[in-house]
Amino acid sequence: MSNLKNLLNRLRAIDSVELAAVVAHDGLLIEGTARNGVDVDAICAVASNGLAMADALGREIRKGGSVQTLLEYEDGLVILEPISEDAMLLLVASARAHLGQVRFVVAKHRDDFLAALNAI
Repeated sequence: MSNLKNLLNRLRAIDSVELAAVVAHDGLLIEGTARNGVDVDAICAVASNGLAMADALGREIRKGGSVQTLLEYEDGLVILEPISEDAMLLLVASARAHLGQVRFVVAKHRDDFLAALNAI
């Protein structure tokens, strides 16, 4: 199992995380893990547009590029975080209860994600 897959499995081990993936900025899945019944490819394709929107807004308001984009919904949340010029981390969670834990694990392993992605 690749180091990238191991890192994603750490995030999926958090109870509410339904999907953890590394996605190319064009929406193609690089590596991912999800609970059964999740359409990973479709979510990745749409999520890339979310990061593009966040980056465009940051440029428009002169705040720079996005560091982390959090989309909060009635029944969960989505986190989009650029890893490199070409890829982002995508997390989908069913509850907001573990947001702090998720953000902590992502921050703790940010450099590990970049190294694992570069090793591919």
